[in-house]
Amino acid sequence: MLMEGSDMFTQKSGSSDRAMRILVPTDLSTFGDLALRYALLFREKLGAKLTFLYAGEISWLAEEHPIGYYFENVSDAKKALLQRLVDYAASHAPDANTLFVDDAPETAIVQTARDINADLIIMGTHGRRGIRRALLGSVAEYVLRETDVPVLTVNPSKFRPDARAGIHTILCPVNFTEIARSALEKASGLAKTFDAQLVVMHVCEGSEPQISSGVQNEFRAWVNPLVRANTRYSEVVVHGDAAAAVLAVADQIDADLLVIGAQHRRFADTTVAGTTTERITRYAKHAVMTVIRKETAAKAVAA
Repeated sequence: MLMEGSDMFTQKSGSSDRAMRILVPTDLSTFGDLALRYALLFREKLGAKLTFLYAGEISWLAEEHPIGYYFENVSDAKKALLQRLVDYAASHAPDANTLFVDDAPETAIVQTARDINADLIIMGTHGRRGIRRALLGSVAEYVLRETDVPVLTVNPSKFRPDARAGIHTILCPVNFTEIARSALEKASGLAKTFDAQLVVMHVCEGSEPQISSGVQNEFRAWVNPLVRANTRYSEVVVHGDAAAAVLAVADQIDADLLVIGAQHRRFADTTVAGTTTERITRYAKHAVMTVIRKETAAKAVAA
C-alpha cells in the first residue's frame, strides 16, 4: 500500500527539463544520516528533488499480538509512521516528497524507483529493516541486483561518525566495456559538477598482459578525449585482483566517491551481479555509485 505525504516531482521552473529525481530510503534512525547528507549534497549541487521512502511491513503487529489487535491498530500504526516520515522530511528537507510503503523494503525500493522514474537511489548498506528487523546489507544488495537505476551506497560502519559528505576526488575503474564507458561518462559529469579530481583506473587481471606501454596506450585511447578535456583528470593502471586493487587505490588517493559499472546477466529467474561490484560496495570505506546495465534473459542465453 502506498501513502503519499506530498506532491510528486515537478519540472525546473522555466525549463522543459525536469529536476533530477533522487530516491532516499530511510528507516528514520541515525543509520540513515550519512545517506541523507549525500542526498542533500546532490540536491544542493544538482537542484535535485528528493523523495524520502519509508518501507516496512506492518505485519509484525500480527506476529506479536492477537489478530484482532492487528486489525484494530494497523491503520493507526501506518498513520503514525507516515507522520514520523513527514516530520523527518520537514526537519531535513522541507521541499522533499514523502512516501510510506507497507511492504518489504527491498521490493518497495525497486518498485518505487520505477514508479517515480528515479534518476538515482541513495541508501545505506547496513541498518535496520523498518523499525523492527535487522538488515545486514541484504536490502542494498537486492536493490543493486534488481534495479537499473544508478545506486549510491554508503556504509555507515566504515565511516567516521563525524564524516562529512563531500566529493573532491572521484575514482572510476574501467574495463573497456560499454557499461564501463557509461560509468565513466557519469563520473566525468560528476567531476565537472563538483569540480573534483577524476582518477580513472584499469586493472589488468588474470590472463590480461602485465602492465606495459601497450596496455597504457590502449587505456588512454579508450578514454574519450572530451573526458580529459573537461575534468581534472589522471590515469592509473595496475595488475592484480580487481576489487582488491580498486579498494587499495581508493584508500591511497583518499577518494570520496567510487563510480563503477555493473552488468547484470539474467539467467531464468536469477540475476547475477558481478562479484567485483559486490565486493567493492560491501567493503568500500567510501561512497560508491553503481551504474547498472541489465541484460535480458534472451540476450544472456544468446551470449
